[in-house]
Amino acid sequence: MTDTTPIQRVGPDRMSRRTFLSWLAGIAAVALVVRVVFVLVRQSSVVLVTGDAYWYHFQAKLVADGRGFLHPFDYFVDGVVAPGADHPPGFVLILALLDVLGISTPQGQRLVMCVVGTVTVLLVGLLGRRLAGDRVALVAAAFAALYPNFWINDGMLMVETVYMLASVVALLGCYAYLARPRWGTLVLTSAAIVVAGMHRPEALALFALMVLPMVWGRRALSVPLRIGHLAAAAGIVVVAFAPWAAYNQARFDAFVPISTGAGQTLVAANCDLTYSGQALGFYDTKCLLAPQIEEPTTTNRSERDRQYNAIARAYMAEHVGELPRVVAARIGRLWHVFRPGQSLGLDGFIEGRAGGPPGSSFWPVREALWSYFVLAPTSLVGLWILHRRGRRIYPLLAQPVLATVVAATTFGITRYRAGAEITIVVAAAVAAVAAFDWLLGRRLATDSVGAADGDPPDGGRGDEWAEQQPDAGTGDVPRAGDEPVGAGT
Repeated sequence: MTDTTPIQRVGPDRMSRRTFLSWLAGIAAVALVVRVVFVLVRQSSVVLVTGDAYWYHFQAKLVADGRGFLHPFDYFVDGVVAPGADHPPGFVLILALLDVLGISTPQGQRLVMCVVGTVTVLLVGLLGRRLAGDRVALVAAAFAALYPNFWINDGMLMVETVYMLASVVALLGCYAYLARPRWGTLVLTSAAIVVAGMHRPEALALFALMVLPMVWGRRALSVPLRIGHLAAAAGIVVVAFAPWAAYNQARFDAFVPISTGAGQTLVAANCDLTYSGQALGFYDTKCLLAPQIEEPTTTNRSERDRQYNAIARAYMAEHVGELPRVVAARIGRLWHVFRPGQSLGLDGFIEGRAGGPPGSSFWPVREALWSYFVLAPTSLVGLWILHRRGRRIYPLLAQPVLATVVAATTFGITRYRAGAEITIVVAAAVAAVAAFDWLLGRRLATDSVGAADGDPPDGGRGDEWAEQQPDAGTGDVPRAGDEPVGAGT
């Protein structure tokens, strides 16, 4: 069955456009304040001396100065001019543009990311509206505004801020395409996934998890047209990444289509230190050093990446019997069901998600953990409700599935769950509104006992309102059949 049903925005969920936008704007204002306060209070004392944020910020400076994508640690620490592609170019290009515009300090760039994160909150609200109406939209936006696993990302100067924005745009495009398949919504969805992939390469797997079923499942479209849509989506990827791959081909010995960081990531996750003990299922940078491994013999980054890959594969082959336990631990860490208490220290100290000076309180990650324990189970109920209402939920499941696969093959960290947090807040909002309606319905039913004959318990609407609603009384949006798609598609 095709999901062409328009959202039911009538009856108790109806809200004027002006009222809805006013509430949404108020939520966005709160979201911006929360993020700015986190940056000013916690992140202002954070000095970039190492880590991914250092890479993005200082490579962006090199790009803004016209020196190109050099390796920032080699250049600023060792004074060596060498090409660098440990990460895809997306976030570096954004920060380089900010640098050119005069926003050149880490704190200034963090504040810009607060604005980007606030836009994501607004779009989360619009996604909730498309899925389940105005009230779900406002609740989802409120959750996104206040949920620490959203605003922590926005204050860290890391790729997750833009990645989450691109992910919610992809979801909006996907659901718009499911409602009415058009070239514009196909391009929007594919372009958003490409932007996400320019920040986190694994996002390109969303073409298989989201775009492929989205297009091929539309049986009302002819097979040649579906093939054409898929070819166009694939072409967007090729066109977007071809200049970067060609640029890397000119400066590295080995072919580097996206980045040279995969090998290091695999080695950091596959050594004795991460297959047992306190770091089981996590990563340890000491895995990259002797005596854990025999270090690579070349300084060329592309060749080092290949050697790291070979080292990691060899270790996994030698310890294949331990992999099920390690993979389970990785996935458990991602979803905070394995050693959740330890995640406070790992997120706060190793990952730096708490902000603040060294040794200060980890309260942001503590609140993030507790709020996750409330929202995550609630979101499962929300997904079930959406399924019962005939909504396609596989687009919402794409990011959780992707995060699980990435954790299983590398290591389990909270940042890998960034895209899945969108699903968590939207689905939790669906469940929260449904629970409120259920409780309100029970109260109305109780209040109606003993009411005068002919007086409807809902204040006068009674059956006249109910008869105007499709499937009135079920709470479900009616399912659509396989209606022929109009000529405009």
